[in-house]
Amino acid sequence: MQEIWFSGIKNEEEREKVKQDIALAHNAFKRLSDILAKKEKKSSASDYDRASWSSYQADMNGYNRALQEVLKLIKET
Repeated sequence: MQEIWFSGIKNEEEREKVKQDIALAHNAFKRLSDILAKKEKKSSASDYDRASWSSYQADMNGYNRALQEVLKLIKET
């Protein structure tokens, strides 16, 4: 579990509460991981036929980077 989940936590009791909340959401996080993993965009050779392929590629890379960041946050450790 990443430490960011505990930012702003003042004591061990609150930290345990967050751990419990995340444990209860385990099945939802697993399902969300599956959904997000399928949304990752892949480039293809036909993408280069677009006049604005570099902008499209940059957008796709940013989209995938954001997906990966969320997946990292909800990943089991």
